[in-house]
Amino acid sequence: MLGWYVSYRAGATTVMSLAKSRDEAISAACALLDQKINVQEIGRVLGMRGPGDLIDSVEIRTLHVMRIQTG
Repeated sequence: MLGWYVSYRAGATTVMSLAKSRDEAISAACALLDQKINVQEIGRVLGMRGPGDLIDSVEIRTLHVMRIQTG
């Protein structure tokens, strides 16, 4: 079951890509950032949202920089 999404800009449109887990969604978002694509947010597809279930563009970029520095 797909439980997470990554939303990003493609031209004038916002697109959503689905992922199985939070980590997979973060990896997908980082890969999009590597391609200079404007990632908007990561979040759960269904259910109640708790702390950490919505990651905004600022936090995504911070995670991306941390991955580059440790990689």
